[in-house]
Amino acid sequence: MENNLIDDEEYKQMMDSYAEAEQQEYIKEVNLKSEWENKLQGLIPKLEILFEWLNENHDCWMPIGIVEIYDADEKRSGYSTYQHVRIKNDKDKLLYMKQDEDEEEVGVNHFCVWQTTGYIEDDYSGFLLLPLSDGKYFKVSYSC
Repeated sequence: MENNLIDDEEYKQMMDSYAEAEQQEYIKEVNLKSEWENKLQGLIPKLEILFEWLNENHDCWMPIGIVEIYDADEKRSGYSTYQHVRIKNDKDKLLYMKQDEDEEEVGVNHFCVWQTTGYIEDDYSGFLLLPLSDGKYFKVSYSC
């Protein structure tokens, strides 16, 4: 009967390979965020504060791009006092809630959010739209 278990050397090689792949992904993520930080210079007055807030308050976040929005007449139940928006020409047609924020803490005075909860209901993921000085929005995905 053949033994299907891997030996210690094969296991070490496999783990080294996983660690290397994870390190490469981390480097890609850091480089992408750095590229976006450079692109956004001058478009978000307190950019460093905003990036710190994203890093501290979200387990994972990734830049997606720059979008334009418009005010929507629809309201999400339970949030009828909040303005809602949609992204122009967005195939997903998600309804984002616009909320005011403390600019000193977050780096912007408002942002728009579309969010969903996970199975255990204490984990969240979604998209944030962060205002730029030219009237457009920086879109990021996040989870926490």
